[in-house]
Amino acid sequence: MKEYGALHNAFQFRYQDSPVHRLGAGWKIALALAFSAAAVAARDAWIIAALLASLVGLYWLARLGVSGLWGDLRLFLIQVPLIVTLYLIKDGVASGLATGLKIGFQILLFFLPGALFLRTTRGSQIMAGLRKIMPVSMVFIIFTSLRFVPFFVREIEEIALMQRLRGASVAPRDLVNPRNWKDLFDCLFIPLLIRAIKTAEEAALSAEARHFGPAYGIREERKKG
Repeated sequence: MKEYGALHNAFQFRYQDSPVHRLGAGWKIALALAFSAAAVAARDAWIIAALLASLVGLYWLARLGVSGLWGDLRLFLIQVPLIVTLYLIKDGVASGLATGLKIGFQILLFFLPGALFLRTTRGSQIMAGLRKIMPVSMVFIIFTSLRFVPFFVREIEEIALMQRLRGASVAPRDLVNPRNWKDLFDCLFIPLLIRAIKTAEEAALSAEARHFGPAYGIREERKKG
């Protein structure tokens, strides 16, 4: 239950009186994009280490604590051993280990700034910031997508917990063994995909009920005319 609780609040806004929380949503979006772009462009290990240290420092500055950092970080750490294993099979230990670790941590550093953004920014601030640079309909789509991130994190943990009780090998320590990857796809990814499709359909119906359906753009154009 402690493990479930750590993931239960992952990516969810957590209020703290910190400089990161007080920073404007627009600035935080720009910083998150800059960190993600730097992670993709990084070629040296010391750059990747510096980016990771900077993000850890921002989590500390935001007063989210070790539990907050670990709750977000551990979801991305799962993919590191998978990528390393694939590169070991492809290139061998000599070059595969270094390349796999580099790619794995680059992916981690690409997504982690977004997690920090969601942790430190209220939904109303996100909406207000995005409405200054894009149409309301587009803001609604982006904001709804961001709101679903914590939801799907909880869904992943609930599905994984149920499948583990049934004997599936989907725990992080089990995924180090490539033989268990079949369980990862069959018992975790496929049920999650089914839930995602169902949730998307429900969200689409909700959006249409709020006049964000196909006719929304027509009504907006009529108002402008």
